[in-house]
Amino acid sequence: MLLLRIIAGLLLFGVVSLRAEPRQLLTFSDFNPTDPAITWEEENGTRFLRLTTPKPEVTIEQKRTIPLPADVKGVDLFVRFRVANFKFGAGGDGKPSYGKDMHFRFKFLDAAGKAVPKSGGGFVFDSHAKTWTNLTRRVLVPAGATQLEIAAGNYKVAAGTLDLAEIRVTAMPDAEAEALIQANAAAAKKAADDEAALPAILALPPTTVELKVAGNKLVTPTGQEVWLQGVNVCSLEWSAKGENVLRSIKVAIDDWKANVIRLPVHDKYWLGAEADAYRLLVDNAIKLAAARGAYVILDLHRFHSPDEKAVEFWKDAGARYANHPAVLFDLFNEPTMKDWGVWRNGGTITYKDKTVEATGMQTLLETVRRTGARNIIVAGGIGYAYDLSGVLNGFALEDKSGNGIVYATHFYNWHRGWEQKFLALAEKYPLLVGEFGADVKKMSFVPAKNQEDPYTWSPDALALVQKYRLHWTAFSFHPKATPVLLKNWDYEPTPFWGAFVKDALAGKSFELQKLR
Repeated sequence: MLLLRIIAGLLLFGVVSLRAEPRQLLTFSDFNPTDPAITWEEENGTRFLRLTTPKPEVTIEQKRTIPLPADVKGVDLFVRFRVANFKFGAGGDGKPSYGKDMHFRFKFLDAAGKAVPKSGGGFVFDSHAKTWTNLTRRVLVPAGATQLEIAAGNYKVAAGTLDLAEIRVTAMPDAEAEALIQANAAAAKKAADDEAALPAILALPPTTVELKVAGNKLVTPTGQEVWLQGVNVCSLEWSAKGENVLRSIKVAIDDWKANVIRLPVHDKYWLGAEADAYRLLVDNAIKLAAARGAYVILDLHRFHSPDEKAVEFWKDAGARYANHPAVLFDLFNEPTMKDWGVWRNGGTITYKDKTVEATGMQTLLETVRRTGARNIIVAGGIGYAYDLSGVLNGFALEDKSGNGIVYATHFYNWHRGWEQKFLALAEKYPLLVGEFGADVKKMSFVPAKNQEDPYTWSPDALALVQKYRLHWTAFSFHPKATPVLLKNWDYEPTPFWGAFVKDALAGKSFELQKLR
């Protein structure tokens, strides 16, 4: 009793605390910049470092290396920042390069100052963060690490100012570090189990039932209606080898309960030097989905206007998967032409610097049908596939020998005019929302003020597809292809988009508050 009274008295006078403060390993006051492009500033009582890009293609960086006490199992990283007048640096082709940006990075070092293998990371500073914005990361200290190097800066950008009001590194409490270690171990076991299960699944026969169009619905040969709901499994559109493609499909179907996978691919890999391995991976992706009774929308992930390369792709891919019950053919990801006649029948398109001959979507459809494939065709509209209004105004495609056409729209949290652009079509034709989503990270090509808060937009977008029973594949089942459904390769859903999608796939209903 006496001991309790003594502790209570000490607490009263602030001598001790039962809640220990985080152990600071690095505070902002530790920084002492020497580069003239990095200056201390003060505004409204906030003191901060300002990193000003003096000219394009230079690197302005604030870096520190700190020792790690032997008993520290993990660290918490905190950065408070804002950005002004940002422009990406240019790549070799003169276009904006997303590697030339403003970002924070960290890496663990051993006693000799060498990087510990497979450790470290970082994040890109949101170029639209005009006001003070906080970022945090929890990181376990890898074996052999005795130091932590952190850096923040402007890395060969064209222009811009990065303000840093705080960079803080604190030791993670032991109990929380242990919990994270256990969680990581469980995630690693789950990953190993998923990978180990793949060969057996790939050896199973397909259980997917062929689909055809009936009015504005998709039905099986016995007339049973099928509602396609799933995700985009990305990476084969930018990589010949892909990134966790098969495991992602397994997780999306088994754990997230998707019954369709939209699989973006690219003709440069399908027809390129690594074509055999690339096609085998696509084959296995389809086998995996079909073994689970799910569908794959094979998406030729190109932009602007179809051309002879698109025709060549569909001659080959159409023949390869002709009449496969699990495969739908998405002819061309996002056409950008403005003329509906050119969209349907092809024609000349004049850009600022060139004139091209576009192949019409009807030609792509007929290319597929000449292979003998009756698979359902998916056709995205104009305006990066958002606008389908012309289909009801005389520009519908004609399918004389196949299982029918599904029209596709793509919309994001800056698109308006849903009813006019695509909803009216859903009364007559099956409609797929092939891509949609929202991210807390603002898109650089859309004014930030036009991008709605994901926490209000996401539930309403899902409510829309549920209310009108639109087929849908959310974008994207990848932790880096924005808007992201995943936080990481442990397939943890992002709270602003992924969590809503996972709930919808599990059967949760959302109420539509308003049309955009």
